[in-house]
Amino acid sequence: MSRKKIIILTLSLVAIVIIDVISFKLYPIVFVGWQPVIYGNFSKNYDSAVFYYAKAISTYNKSNADIINSLEVRNEIKRAGLEASIEDILISNELKKIFSNSELKNQTDKNVNAAIQGKDIKKETEALYGLSSGEFTKYFLEPQARREILEARLRLENGDFKQWLAGAEKRAKVMIFLPGFEWKGGTVIIKK
Repeated sequence: MSRKKIIILTLSLVAIVIIDVISFKLYPIVFVGWQPVIYGNFSKNYDSAVFYYAKAISTYNKSNADIINSLEVRNEIKRAGLEASIEDILISNELKKIFSNSELKNQTDKNVNAAIQGKDIKKETEALYGLSSGEFTKYFLEPQARREILEARLRLENGDFKQWLAGAEKRAKVMIFLPGFEWKGGTVIIKK
């Protein structure tokens, strides 16, 4: 094969990979240390939060139904989602120091199963969040389970979760690439 054909083939493959990464939203928008928050996961979480709040507002406060479309509200939902994603990485990293991967997965699964035991969450998650039960488990129940596991562990050691989290956030090396947001003083802020 000629050198020209190899270059064209290589450039074509690189272009295909780049198009796939962008199409499937597989690019990082945040790094916590070297761990990324992938845009596709963040976007799914954000969309479900907007879906939930839109449903809640249309049910309980129809006169303010269009507030969910305001830039301020949407940016606050994004800010909270970014902060939750960063917290989950910090919590997961701390738990990995305590448990093996299999122990952590088993404990997380145990907490998730206890939370949904006897409930048909499939219809509820689709109606309230616009997510499948698997997506709801991944984006909401598993992070909450990890948080509860660390809270319980710190309580056993006479530690305080809120203090630990505040310290971990202050020490964290976070880079945010999503326009309009930055990490400052251990929290996500909306740039003005």
